[in-house]
Amino acid sequence: MIKVDYIKISVGLSIALVALVFVMTGFSVSKSLAYAPLMLLMGSAPYFFTRYFKYTKLKGMEESFPEFLRSLSESQKSGITFPQAIVNSAKIDYGPLSEEIKKMGFQLSWGVPLPKVLEKFSERVKESDFLRRSIAIILESYRSGGDVAEVMESVAESARLVKELESERKSKFNQQLLIMYAIYIIFIIIIVALNKILLPMFTLSASQDIGGMSFAMGTLDPEFYRTIFLHMILMQAVFAGLIAGQVGEGSVIAGIKHSAIMLAMGSLAFIFFLPSQQVLITVDASYDVFPPGSLYTIEGFVLNMDRTPLSGADVEITVSGTVYRTETDNLGLFSREVLLPTQTGNHRIHIRATHSEGDGEYTLEVSIG
Repeated sequence: MIKVDYIKISVGLSIALVALVFVMTGFSVSKSLAYAPLMLLMGSAPYFFTRYFKYTKLKGMEESFPEFLRSLSESQKSGITFPQAIVNSAKIDYGPLSEEIKKMGFQLSWGVPLPKVLEKFSERVKESDFLRRSIAIILESYRSGGDVAEVMESVAESARLVKELESERKSKFNQQLLIMYAIYIIFIIIIVALNKILLPMFTLSASQDIGGMSFAMGTLDPEFYRTIFLHMILMQAVFAGLIAGQVGEGSVIAGIKHSAIMLAMGSLAFIFFLPSQQVLITVDASYDVFPPGSLYTIEGFVLNMDRTPLSGADVEITVSGTVYRTETDNLGLFSREVLLPTQTGNHRIHIRATHSEGDGEYTLEVSIG
């Protein structure tokens, strides 16, 4: 049987994915590095999921092992030899453990000594401390000529108590697990809020002249920050899930299922609440306090992600439920006079631009007093 090295597969896949992104981004190092964490995460998936499936299989074996030992003990008490009892047990369904029992039964029927069969079994399940220690105790009792039936019954009872303690620990951990999920959801909400608050700040952080007119625009691509937010969401999901597995079940690998759930939650939140913006809107914002119900002229530019002005873009401005429409000229400039609210305080004006290259949104805050 060929042994598959999933570590080498994951490393090779990660390198291949990073190289593919490097080629697709036009050999841009900065853009490639932006996607590198996501590619590494995807590349390591085969290894971690293989480890998780093996972990769940071992846990299933541990659940069935006490019943298997009781069956062997009863068979021996009825006069059946230890090796024959294992061969007979191969006909009974013990879940994930059945495959290993059948292997031991075949080996014994081929004349392989019982100690060698048990050692081979222990080697195959060496990642389970519970199974490995139990087999070591039984094997030592068999070699020393002790009452193997009584030893197996004692081991089975000890295993039952251990599983009860584990079950009790899991039930107590459920409340903490809910708290960890709640913290992750709050983390996503904070990321979404940061995206909504910081993006307008980025687009107003510098100025550039187009056609002799000055307007505000970001010095950095908003997609760069969007990518950072994605990495933060993914990394938080992975490590929070692994910690949950370690705390709840005593194994980091057990946390892969929690990481997968959190990754799904984070990915959906990213898609729906942090959509990619293909169009940038920049506005010449005024920080004056305006009289209630006064007229205010909103001017700005609509650009694509390469900072090229977009002409003919439809611009929709919403002020307190009232919608004003206009479009950009050949320089990408739009201008529209709107009626400000009569209530004093801070009010938000939502601006949306639609163009064949995509859509963009911007929120402007004005003070009425």
